[in-house]
Amino acid sequence: MELINNLDLFQTVFNSAPNGIAVLKSLRNSKNKIQDFSILLLNTYFVNWIKNEDYKGKRFSHIFSKIEGNILEKLIETAETGIATNFEQSYQGETAKFCLKFTAVKQDDLLVVTMEDITEKKEAERALTNALADAEKQKRLYNSIIYATPDLVYVFDLDYKFTYANKALLNMWGKSAEDAIGRGLRENGYEEWHAEMHEREIDTVVAEKRAVRGTVSFPHAELGRRIYDYILVPVFNDKGEVEVVAGTTRDITESKQAEEKLQQSENRFRKMIHQTPAPTLVLKGDDLVIEQINKHMLQMIGRGEEIIGMRLIDVLPELEGQYVWEQVLKVYNEGIPFDQSEVLVPHNRTGELKNYYYNLAYRPLIEDGQITGMIQVAVEVTQQVVARQKMEESESRFRALVNASSDLVYRMDADWMIMHSLEGGGRLSGAGGHGINWLDKFVHPSDLEQAVHLISKSIVEKSIFEMEHKVINADDSVSWVFSRVVPILDDKQRIIEWFGAASDITSQKELQNVIAESEEKFRQLADLVPQIIWTAQPDGFIDYYNSRWYEYTGFNKNEFGDSSWVPTLHPDDVSMVLKTWYQSVHAGTSYQIEFRLKNGSTGEYRWFLSKALPIRDKEGIITNWFGTCTDIHEQKSITEKLEILVADRTKELQRSNDDLQQFAHVASHDLKEPVRKIKTFVSRLEDHLEGKLDESASKYIERVHVAADRMFNMIDGVLAYSKINADSQKATMVDLNEVIKNIETDLEIALQKTGGKIYYEELPVLEGALVLLYQLFYNLINNSIKFARENTPSQITVTATEKMEDGNRIAIITVEDNGIGFDLDQTGRIFETFTRLNSKDRYEGTGLGLSLCKKIAERHGGSITATGIANKGAVFIVTLPFEQKEKDI
Repeated sequence: MELINNLDLFQTVFNSAPNGIAVLKSLRNSKNKIQDFSILLLNTYFVNWIKNEDYKGKRFSHIFSKIEGNILEKLIETAETGIATNFEQSYQGETAKFCLKFTAVKQDDLLVVTMEDITEKKEAERALTNALADAEKQKRLYNSIIYATPDLVYVFDLDYKFTYANKALLNMWGKSAEDAIGRGLRENGYEEWHAEMHEREIDTVVAEKRAVRGTVSFPHAELGRRIYDYILVPVFNDKGEVEVVAGTTRDITESKQAEEKLQQSENRFRKMIHQTPAPTLVLKGDDLVIEQINKHMLQMIGRGEEIIGMRLIDVLPELEGQYVWEQVLKVYNEGIPFDQSEVLVPHNRTGELKNYYYNLAYRPLIEDGQITGMIQVAVEVTQQVVARQKMEESESRFRALVNASSDLVYRMDADWMIMHSLEGGGRLSGAGGHGINWLDKFVHPSDLEQAVHLISKSIVEKSIFEMEHKVINADDSVSWVFSRVVPILDDKQRIIEWFGAASDITSQKELQNVIAESEEKFRQLADLVPQIIWTAQPDGFIDYYNSRWYEYTGFNKNEFGDSSWVPTLHPDDVSMVLKTWYQSVHAGTSYQIEFRLKNGSTGEYRWFLSKALPIRDKEGIITNWFGTCTDIHEQKSITEKLEILVADRTKELQRSNDDLQQFAHVASHDLKEPVRKIKTFVSRLEDHLEGKLDESASKYIERVHVAADRMFNMIDGVLAYSKINADSQKATMVDLNEVIKNIETDLEIALQKTGGKIYYEELPVLEGALVLLYQLFYNLINNSIKFARENTPSQITVTATEKMEDGNRIAIITVEDNGIGFDLDQTGRIFETFTRLNSKDRYEGTGLGLSLCKKIAERHGGSITATGIANKGAVFIVTLPFEQKEKDI
């Protein structure tokens, strides 16, 4: 107390302390219990820390309220027990969180409290702990690397004995560590010269405290003579003395090959990324830029290789903020691998944001101890997840179905002794309730023997049990049921129970009796008909003939299927009949064909017309086929005679067409000659009278020239029109883009003269005659240039679309211009031969161009139509199949 009264001296001592020191006096309540402390003295450290010089006599809990935790309770405990205490407490400052260490000692009625800021110490401890953990990790990594490396790694003590040898060295010796460690070079199989050399080198390393490196050649037990590069280095103790010598040896015989293999390894890594069946990509850098990506990942996200070099978040911006993106960042920032199945990832793959599920695997790429990127593997399992969800829904529906079913649904133990009907399953009269014997309570005595036989067979074969049988109802009446029981197997293929269902088929049985009676009447009626009548199952298997069939073929009854009718066919008709019949069966369409059948009595073949119709139920499903065969032998003979007459007339017509074709060619050639002479003599007359002709005479001569040129064009047009059907062309693949490009080149002068432009892109590649297709589009485009509006440059646009028609791909090519067009009422005339919609004096032409286009389109199995508006333009629509049925057009 005297020291406390001497405040100057005491304050000096306090203020010299590097930590906070406080002297407290206990404050007691009416029950003499300490509830707080009065502050008597604080040193400068504490005063600066609390930033309050007016502290004396104030309560400790008020002045030190910003310290977290139960510090007051611990100080009270020390004051009451007199036992000194040490504890740590956290404190949240304005800019950071601090860790404080408190020491409390009771001195008489006073409590001396010291406070030390141990934040840096704690951080240093944590750093040390982390450093030790990293060091241990590095040690494990080092040991793993040394153990797994193909190089020979070893350690000698100063007596030349091995104190360590890695796996590669032990494998080379063919020894275990127990047999090799602690032994010298010679004991481990080294030749004398080899052992002496290494011992001298070890002495040098120890004496000179430096590494020794060299190469050595010696035979390998399996690989023959090899060359090795080795290095021996000193390992120092804390006194700087060499305590052991460590060494590594590497086979350098194939060093160049190793370099090549390294390059191959890098290439294999790239190939592995590109060839792996799982969608995979490699990200590099802090921006997670796509460095490599295989085709499966590109297909999955719906992008092309242009995204290589882009940030992943720029390619898939919708990932930002999603769970999966948080994991990407976590793997890159923390290096913790991420594996998770069925991760929901909403993203935009096809222009619409949808939910997809993936099995994801993310791995950090570490180079020189730093994370430089990551590998992502994403396997889409949307279908599996959806399927499982549907299966779960299906299970729920199954339970609902069981509950709603009118059938009896039950399960039985493995030996069929105890039967339990499932909750909610339907009830059959006489089926009983839970826990009954199936054979005793559920099978009519008359069916018992068959049931036991089928049950035994199902148990042995682990197969499904199916049986129609009778049951005795509670009122002693008898009903028919159809029972189907399925075995449930465990993972060892042992039957653990049976799952069954029983349907009341009494009404079906009664209906079967009615149908049987109806079928008998049908058979009786069919036997009275003179035609052959037959029926077949939905798959085409013949299962009935009337008596007329057996009378004609002489076959025995009850022979059905292909073997019952194919042998009766004429050999020349077999392939055609089988193909047509089974095509009809497959397509479900009616069947009609003529063929010859052999008479069993006479051996002659007669012609029959066979027809068949599929019989369908109310859902449209084929239940059977009904067919007839009618003798048409006499009618067929008459028809064949008519066909011969028609063939003769056709040949005559073909000869006539050929003569007309020859005539057209000769006539065209002969007509050109007088026209050519007219032009020649008009030109000579023009030269002879040069300078003597007045304006009217010159105009008349010019008109003669124009008329003669028009006649030439007319003759060429007639010849081309007549030849279009005469010359066959081979069908080849034609790129319409190339065709239009060539036409653009050929019409270059006309386009430049009128300022016209042709626009086209992405036209199809299809089968056709290149020369004819060129002529078709040349005429259309040339017409558009010819019939341009005055002072308006031609704008010609060629576009294409595609459609399916009767199972065939059809190209629709549109040629549209901004020319003079035509009235819609002229559409029907535009493709007629020699038809002209405009004045021949103003527009050149023969009137054959569009007729020629129509013929070319039709020869290709297509068509051409046109629409137009006067002074607005015209649109020609050409349809062409992608594939030609005939290779000669």
